[in-house]
Amino acid sequence: MRIDQLTFLRFIAAIAIVIYHYGLSVAPFHCSEISFLFRQANIGVSFFYILSGFVMMLAYAHKSPIDAKQFLWNRFVRIYPVYFLALIGVCLFFFYVQVPISGKDFILSLFCLQAWVPSAALSINKPGWSISVEVLFYCVFPFMLHHFYTKKSSIPYTILGILVIFLLSQLGFHYFLHTYPIHSNQELHHFIYYFPLLHINEFLVGTFCGWYFLKNQKTSERNYDILIVLLFSMIIVLLKFPLGLHYHNGLMAVLFAPLLITISANKGIITRLLNKKPLLFLGEISYGIYVWQYPVFIMGNKLGKRIGFQTTAPIFYFNLLLLLIVASISFLYFEKPIRKYLLKFAQA
Repeated sequence: MRIDQLTFLRFIAAIAIVIYHYGLSVAPFHCSEISFLFRQANIGVSFFYILSGFVMMLAYAHKSPIDAKQFLWNRFVRIYPVYFLALIGVCLFFFYVQVPISGKDFILSLFCLQAWVPSAALSINKPGWSISVEVLFYCVFPFMLHHFYTKKSSIPYTILGILVIFLLSQLGFHYFLHTYPIHSNQELHHFIYYFPLLHINEFLVGTFCGWYFLKNQKTSERNYDILIVLLFSMIIVLLKFPLGLHYHNGLMAVLFAPLLITISANKGIITRLLNKKPLLFLGEISYGIYVWQYPVFIMGNKLGKRIGFQTTAPIFYFNLLLLLIVASISFLYFEKPIRKYLLKFAQA
């Protein structure tokens, strides 16, 4: 089951993360009126994790029990080829500029294991840490779907378990943030922010939202435009007034979860707008935007300076345009063809 109106949300999250990484000092994102949105735009990763659980449940709940090998191959085909290509691109650039690469870091990144080793979490292609976390989700999903969502008797315990894991993860995350010198200890910081098990709560919340939506889909579809605007407004308010809270590890799920459900069930004008083809295409290339952002920006910085850009803003927008072009080409001429070929190869 595919819900097109969710697709463009992936683009919003991806482009916000790019701005968070590279554009905080650039107009208009540095303006005090809106800068608070982008200083905390790393919550886009949390949104991706919740969305991942949500769409996996929509796609596979009716197929339970699923073939774990086929499921993992499908996910491999979806994410790994462009991940591998971007990784090699960064390695070649580092070789060109004579930046040494640790053999350990390369092996960990090659097998999507870097986030399990805090000192290597941001090695080589830095955004790749989140793909390392996604691989964990892919590995546990077939087991979880079969053992926790197929039996009615187990549903209450599943919901309770997800709630407990979510609450414990948030309490633990904020305890570490306020008790230990996270930002002066790089390895501890990387463990708290990037270790895969500390993000499982987001994925679990997403799977529950997907299950809940499927169970109530026929009776819940209506116009939710006002509620969607209200939920977006509440997200903006929480970002403006965080009150000492940090949202990176899933706390924003309290709003992301109902937002996903209401947008999926919505029949109003927002859904019609989100289903426009240009917006769908931007959503389709969002994975490429996320994976290619680091290699494009480090290479684009050098290229932009050679062209003659001297200040931050022109270089940023040059790189952003270049990123959109690379992600589009990657999606049309690499991701789609290689995915089609590898799926046919598996069937043969």
